[in-house]
Amino acid sequence: MSRLSDFWGRLSPRRRLVYLLVALALVTTHAAPGSWNAASRIATVQSLVEYHTFVIDNTAFIGTGDKVFIDDHFYSDKPPIPSVLGAAVYWPLYQGGIGLHLGSSTAYYLVTLLTVRLFWLLGTLAFFSALAYTGLDIEKRYLATVALGLGSLYFSWSSTYNSHSLAASFLCIGFYYFLRARFGPAVNLNLGAAAFFLSLAGTADVPTGLFYVLFLLYVLRDPRLRAGMTFYLLPLLATLIPALAITYSIHHSIVPVQIVAAYFQYPGSPWVGSNELSGMHANSVAFTFGYALSALVGPKGFLLYDPIIAIALWGLVRAIRDKGRFFYEAIVVATGCAAVALYYLLATNNYGGWSYSIRWFVPLLPLLFFFLYPFFETYSPKRAGAFRVLLCVAIVIAFVGAIDPWSHRDLSEVPFIANLEEIPYGVRALRNVAAPAPPAACKTCAGDTTLRR
Repeated sequence: MSRLSDFWGRLSPRRRLVYLLVALALVTTHAAPGSWNAASRIATVQSLVEYHTFVIDNTAFIGTGDKVFIDDHFYSDKPPIPSVLGAAVYWPLYQGGIGLHLGSSTAYYLVTLLTVRLFWLLGTLAFFSALAYTGLDIEKRYLATVALGLGSLYFSWSSTYNSHSLAASFLCIGFYYFLRARFGPAVNLNLGAAAFFLSLAGTADVPTGLFYVLFLLYVLRDPRLRAGMTFYLLPLLATLIPALAITYSIHHSIVPVQIVAAYFQYPGSPWVGSNELSGMHANSVAFTFGYALSALVGPKGFLLYDPIIAIALWGLVRAIRDKGRFFYEAIVVATGCAAVALYYLLATNNYGGWSYSIRWFVPLLPLLFFFLYPFFETYSPKRAGAFRVLLCVAIVIAFVGAIDPWSHRDLSEVPFIANLEEIPYGVRALRNVAAPAPPAACKTCAGDTTLRR
């Protein structure tokens, strides 16, 4: 044990971070879709590779409720680019005889590991590098990065196949390259890389595309960056244009299929008569106020499940108030986060369905956590002790979330408690011994393929 401790102590913070992230990625990635959402995405992956179409009629995951019916065929209602990315991973696996099927599978594990988890790792490392521009010493950068990578919902949601974590990673990497463009010598190349990832985020999680637009405005106001405008626009040819082309090929429109209500009105649809489809209506002011309060501090409250975000928000306000080195970055992040949050609060009513906290806000975390840096600028022993205690609490919350980001509401309306109650079922399933059957909607944790919303 002492040799291991000595070895760990001799590692540089960056190398320490890499080893830690790789180890956690390998052991905390899910091997089966636990919800309609994940099944819908992986259905497209399977169909693209095995049937060369976006139609999911013949896939193993056709039972998902997250699908649309267009011209007598079913399609996933999710943005297509994350599934195209997954298909690129699945193709060599399928050629090698490793196929997707209901329940746990090596293929699902590897697709998730080599897409969502891989970009979580790369995004976390990009965050660590981005903090170098703040002037913080390497140990403080390491601590702030652990807070994001392990002590936030970014960790929880990167354990399963979803677009929210992917968008978070793309925004984080894009932000890092934007800072390189602003402060480094290779403006054009870094600006192009920033634009690629910022726009890619929008293809994974459409509302986050706002950040590409906001950073475009930043580029226009900065003479040095404005000279590389062409490089900022060119990546759209590889991100936005293919996404729009795929959407058009499905229903002859560039409007996302998930906001066309008619596509959900098919025989047997779980959405007939439902008011829980996102983006289909606008909430009243009175409802939005109460909904927002509950979304932040209720049973699934985002501030409660990401406690360190309170410090990041304080740092963001301070960066704007002091008009320091990152004033314009703070304006962009504050504007984008407020707009994305407001969109979901106005256009939804179900807190993200069966999920661990508010999944829609996960993409905002890396950009917000960057503004932890003012907290570390005056890092007294008292402040350090308080932060480490809060970090331990946040890590526990995040790891409990990784047990199942699609938390079972039938176990508890409080996702943290619901996930803890899943543990006995999972342990008994691993031991393969007789055990009481879990609740109907919780059968996935005992090997059944029943999926949740």
